[in-house]
Amino acid sequence: MCGVLGILGKMPLSMARELLLLLAHRGQDAAGLLWISGNEYIEAKAMGSPAFIELPDESPKIILGSTRYPTIGKRVGTEKDLDIFVGPFQAEQIALTHNGNITNMAVYAEKDYFTDAQFITDKLAKYLSENNNILPDAIRKLSSELDGAFSIVGIHEGKLFAFRDSRGFKPLVFGRSKDLTVIASESTVHSMIGIDVERDVYPGELLIFSQDGKLESFSISQNALHSHCFFEYVYFAHPATTIENQLVYDVRFRLGRALASAFKKMNIETPDYVVPVPDTSRPAAQALAEALDVPMREIILKNRYLGRTFIVRTQEERNAMAKSKYIYLTDKIRNKTILVVDDSIVRGTTAKMIVKDLKGLGASKVYFAATCPPQDHPCYYGIDISTGKELIASNSRKEEIRKYIGADALIYQDINDLVNAIGLKDLCLACLDGDYPTEHARYIQEQLQDEEESDSRDYERVIG
Repeated sequence: MCGVLGILGKMPLSMARELLLLLAHRGQDAAGLLWISGNEYIEAKAMGSPAFIELPDESPKIILGSTRYPTIGKRVGTEKDLDIFVGPFQAEQIALTHNGNITNMAVYAEKDYFTDAQFITDKLAKYLSENNNILPDAIRKLSSELDGAFSIVGIHEGKLFAFRDSRGFKPLVFGRSKDLTVIASESTVHSMIGIDVERDVYPGELLIFSQDGKLESFSISQNALHSHCFFEYVYFAHPATTIENQLVYDVRFRLGRALASAFKKMNIETPDYVVPVPDTSRPAAQALAEALDVPMREIILKNRYLGRTFIVRTQEERNAMAKSKYIYLTDKIRNKTILVVDDSIVRGTTAKMIVKDLKGLGASKVYFAATCPPQDHPCYYGIDISTGKELIASNSRKEEIRKYIGADALIYQDINDLVNAIGLKDLCLACLDGDYPTEHARYIQEQLQDEEESDSRDYERVIG
């Protein structure tokens, strides 16, 4: 998961950086901007937040932006890593940024790559040279080889282009005004500058935007079946974002209503409070509280200076961050039965800590509810849960998980209720049911069935 941004039309670089900040929740490892000055590509990158990118006082006519969440290679550890690991990237006359994950990069790579975005850039440059610099032909060749998820924004011949894989795993939307064209992972970018989203980039579609306002659309790799990532709605995307005509806030609210139905079937004591784990679970907690006729109280407050523990690279870092991530309203906890609502339980680190903290502060009972069903399979499409070993649900049953996190009751979302709440039938649910929608991902699973678990990512171990 990363954030991608493309801007066509004169805009101060400082404003582009502000727009990129709206995508910082999609990748907090590092960030970068790229633009054209004269006939050259210029880059500026920084570790951590886009706020740290140092920029000249310029207003280019075309800009790319990226926030990085590593699903291949390592985290950015030093300033020297920025050029190697952080997009946007350039090769010859092409520049691009990418959100997703290529599962079969090792099959087609002619050298070792630290990121799949750099691999895509080099491959596309090669295919352009082999196809008379015709972008649709080069993209068609590229798409025929790649397996996985890839939403791409790039620059070619002074034009801005966008391409989305035929399954449409990762979101990509565009909007236009008289003077600007903006492509981004999320529609909140457009809202900030008062541009209406025109539509999603269709799966398998290439769009090319010219400086004169011309738009060309090419059908590159259409697929009757799409595989939109359900976890975008549960966790990744901002609640104010609209994806495939679904407002993320509304989806999360419906997930909370579904959880209320599941809770009522358990016939357990009604809680004194419903408490969201900030920030993604608030809409669900609100709906759950309303359905149970119980007050919602924000007893767990987030340390605003910490990022997302889920997308931190190592378990040691997650543990350290989890201990300092939350602040509790102690007076509201003592002798209360509390129903905690979180978006998911992936590794169990945060859930276990929260339950322990609440009971240590005097809660009489703590129930724990997750708006996401158990994730018991690895993801190969852009979520860094790429081995079964790290998923608590892959090795433990529900009752074992409840005991592990220390909760008095554990409520998981039902997978059918999840699909109904999102309102789309063509979802990727592979991390829930193991049904991988692309060929090479299925091949990886077959190859690893008889192998021992490893700390290495599966798609980095299996070459082809």
